[in-house]
Amino acid sequence: MPKSTYIALGSNLGSQEKNLRLAAVELQKISTSPLVASSIWWSTPEGFDDDVAAFCNAVVAVEVEMAADELLVRLKEIEQQMGRARSEGGSYLSRTIDLDIIDYDLRVLKTEGLELPHPRAASRRFVLLPLQEVAPGYLFPGIEHDLDALIEMAPENPMRKSSPLNPLG
Repeated sequence: MPKSTYIALGSNLGSQEKNLRLAAVELQKISTSPLVASSIWWSTPEGFDDDVAAFCNAVVAVEVEMAADELLVRLKEIEQQMGRARSEGGSYLSRTIDLDIIDYDLRVLKTEGLELPHPRAASRRFVLLPLQEVAPGYLFPGIEHDLDALIEMAPENPMRKSSPLNPLG
């Protein structure tokens, strides 16, 4: 049975908007329904030790017929295919593509490699604003506040909406 899933996309290396569109093409391949995509949003990087390029961000809704851990493996494969480098020490690096599961079928899960909903999504404007476009009535499992309230409470991040993520390609 298909599972409703929200995935956040981010890129700050290379042709960022193109990277998001290429990743969305790959996500459509694993979805059992048409992909629903937000606009592309430009945001200020958060959590980096050094000055890095601005990010392009988006959120997509997909339906998948795989377990959450299988989906995570598939997302990491897409990242690797698109040239994503990972740091050994866990510090943030610029990336061609970053794919994070924000929500998987409204499940709450915490394993060594995966926490759902994504532990920082509800406090990041670069996730919340695109998510609001895709699912305006969405409520994070275990969080009483709606998206409007979460956006209001999230730390400031100068953002601007760019083009729609669709059409893909």
